[in-house]
Amino acid sequence: MQFKNARIFRLPEDFAIESGDFSEKLEHDALKPCGPQDMASQGWISPFNRESEVFCWQSGSAQLLMFAIEEKILPAAVVNQELQEKVSSIQSDTGSKPGRKVQSDMKQEILFELLPQAFTKLKKMGAYIDNELSLLVVDSASQNPAENLVSQLRQTLGSFKAEAFGESSAMATVLTKWVTDGHAEGGFEFGSSIVLETLDEAKSIIRAKNVNYLTDEMQRHIENGYLVTQIGLIFNDRIELTLTHDFAVKSIKFTDVVLDELEHETIESEEQLLDSRFTLLSLELRELYKALFHIFSENI
Repeated sequence: MQFKNARIFRLPEDFAIESGDFSEKLEHDALKPCGPQDMASQGWISPFNRESEVFCWQSGSAQLLMFAIEEKILPAAVVNQELQEKVSSIQSDTGSKPGRKVQSDMKQEILFELLPQAFTKLKKMGAYIDNELSLLVVDSASQNPAENLVSQLRQTLGSFKAEAFGESSAMATVLTKWVTDGHAEGGFEFGSSIVLETLDEAKSIIRAKNVNYLTDEMQRHIENGYLVTQIGLIFNDRIELTLTHDFAVKSIKFTDVVLDELEHETIESEEQLLDSRFTLLSLELRELYKALFHIFSENI
């Protein structure tokens, strides 16, 4: 159980749902296989396996769930090849090539014919609710997939208020000050990656890896109006991450200090393994977010 990314949504402070009830609601809205003419299907699956009836797993005050999308694999090249063969056959028989509208209709017919034969692939996206911090945490690098999960959760529960974090120039200003001051705050240390942007219509971007803070070149960019919108950090020697100015945490990697603690635990079952990893994940990210909220509370 490892999240590579964490996009968070604020929940109402009074939000609460008992895990057994939550599991039943998720199972009722479980993923169904794609129908013969469906391009995709989405819903919930168990964090354990497709046979398990446990759809919500709780550890302390954190509740884990798993979202999934089943998609048909129908390469455009296959469809286009089939279309060209039919177009060539018609042109050979009639002496004229079908027009654009006719070809468009033919393409839809081909899709209709091929869909039942297409293979499927499954995409999974983990998420959990931290009831102590009133947050929904989604394992997604991009905002749109995370919003899709929230929409599905709203459908499943009937109503679900979740507020996304947007881009913050004030937060970017704080990150930029860290760089110009030469040190971060709140248990954070600099990693080796950085992104600077001009937060105007031009949206000029500078990306750098394996950099030292603060070079003369970096200082000149900042003096010319660039702000730090993404930066690699290390938190308390326990988590390596990339923090963005819309409060997303990406490229999460636990250090050996944390992984050694996990290895020393006795694991005897699949449930124990998932519980151990999820407990570690939720507790470590909780401390991370507490530190971030303390630093950026006035800027998000």
